[in-house]
Amino acid sequence: MSSRSYNILYLSSFGDFRGGGQVSLFHLVRNMDNLLFHPHVILPSTGTMAIKLQEQNIDISFLNFVKISPKNIFKSLILLNNLFKLIGKQKIDLIHTDGPRNTFYAGLVAKIKKVPLVFHVRAPNKDRYDRILYRLSSKIILVADALRSRFDWVNNSRKFITIYNGIDLSEFVKGKKMGSIREEYKIGNEDLVITFTGRIERLKGQKYLIDACGEMKEGLKNFYILLVGKISDSSYFEECKQRAVELGIQDKITFTGHQKTVSDILPDTDIFASPSLFEAFPRSVIEAMGAGKPVIVTDVGGCPEAVEEGISGFVVKAKNSTALGDRITQLAKDPKMRKRMGDSARIRAEAMFRIEQNVRETERVYKDLLGIE
Repeated sequence: MSSRSYNILYLSSFGDFRGGGQVSLFHLVRNMDNLLFHPHVILPSTGTMAIKLQEQNIDISFLNFVKISPKNIFKSLILLNNLFKLIGKQKIDLIHTDGPRNTFYAGLVAKIKKVPLVFHVRAPNKDRYDRILYRLSSKIILVADALRSRFDWVNNSRKFITIYNGIDLSEFVKGKKMGSIREEYKIGNEDLVITFTGRIERLKGQKYLIDACGEMKEGLKNFYILLVGKISDSSYFEECKQRAVELGIQDKITFTGHQKTVSDILPDTDIFASPSLFEAFPRSVIEAMGAGKPVIVTDVGGCPEAVEEGISGFVVKAKNSTALGDRITQLAKDPKMRKRMGDSARIRAEAMFRIEQNVRETERVYKDLLGIE
């Protein structure tokens, strides 16, 4: 065991908990070995994440990583100088980034300072700077094997490692506050609750879930849909509501808006159905699995890596509302299957998606780069 503590600098793309990436970063720095590693987080602005980090007594700083362009050259030089000074002042041993822009800036400074840099890739879409970012990085963490295709021009895989997102399983204990959500949204006890958590935006595909439930309404009358998440696209939100009206299921659906504690929604959920068109490795799916719920996911990004087909849930083609509806109907009509798949989902979450496992695997990356035994 090392006799000293190592300073790790984390760069976050957002100051708020905008998505799963920020939640994952928060859990990582909160649960790491604080005798061996000392975290310092740089945020672009103040917000909910800054507040939560401060509550955990984690050091933070603020730097705005400006867009990379010729017109911002002066601002970029100032930023690089400030980052250079901060890394020196804080005696940073390793840098951990989470986005193309902050990786570009931090990577340049890391090369000069001869400090290793870990680039945490949480998005499957290619970036025009990926070839540069690859060379600036000492190690690249992928949240799913599927994201390796983002760097399909790289033949050597030694720089890549897959570490799945982790969740605090104690937050998702089956039976927690059972019945409170049904009471709040006036959902009948006999109704099958179908839940999806994600921002209301086109890429999340809520409209396909609405279509799926509209198609099955004659064969399955007692169901209720909870769409949990912030409304990011108001026009798409209106489209979803209008589609529900057209299908005659407007009384069977609630858009809850953003919820601080998703774990309170899941106990009353019977089926978690994700109709997403684009994902990396969504926390919402493994949270539902942690709560012991059967899940249905689309075949995008790392979603098929989370679910064992036919064991802990089902995988269907994206944009195929009929296939999605068929699987929902199958689960709806078979309570024993729901129970069996839900139990398997919880077991899989315990085996693969615990925050403790995520943190230890990430720390192993740090140790390898820093030469710690």
